[in-house]
Amino acid sequence: MAIMTAQLPLTLVPAGAIEIGQVAALVQDAAGGRVFVRGELVFAWDAGDDLGRRLAAVQLVRIKGARAVRVVEGFGVTTETLRRWEGAVTDVGVAALGSGKRGPKGPSRLSQELAADIRARRRSGASLRAIAAAVGVSEATVRRALPPGRAPGRCHQRRRGQRPGRRRLRRRRLRRRGNR
Repeated sequence: MAIMTAQLPLTLVPAGAIEIGQVAALVQDAAGGRVFVRGELVFAWDAGDDLGRRLAAVQLVRIKGARAVRVVEGFGVTTETLRRWEGAVTDVGVAALGSGKRGPKGPSRLSQELAADIRARRRSGASLRAIAAAVGVSEATVRRALPPGRAPGRCHQRRRGQRPGRRRLRRRRLRRRGNR
């Protein structure tokens, strides 16, 4: 019959590892990363393998190898990111952890010819809304096609005989009084 000792099992932590909780350790280097639980390798991924790294973080929390707060610290992500990864795995599966393309999914509708047309229409005095309706894009796209700063148009051109704005009038009055 075997004799049981009161000594707790030794946690074997590899050299250069970051301890994540009482039983888990994380090693990340140029080759990739590895997660050890009680000294045994349980997860490994290559450099650039985001899916494997994310899955290791999620599974470490799921098997209760470490608390989420410690996993977040070790993997260098936010709690919101880890929560989002967990939700993605639960809802869709492991494939949801892959880094898909962010942003617009198709080519831009703003070609060089369209941008030149928008700039020409704006120089002739058309409003942003009128240009957007004429060329079939949004007002935001029209703004992107125009050069930065004040674009020439009706709203920025002072017509002959038009009164200047309140600030300009106030400055004129102050100058006349000698108070700058």
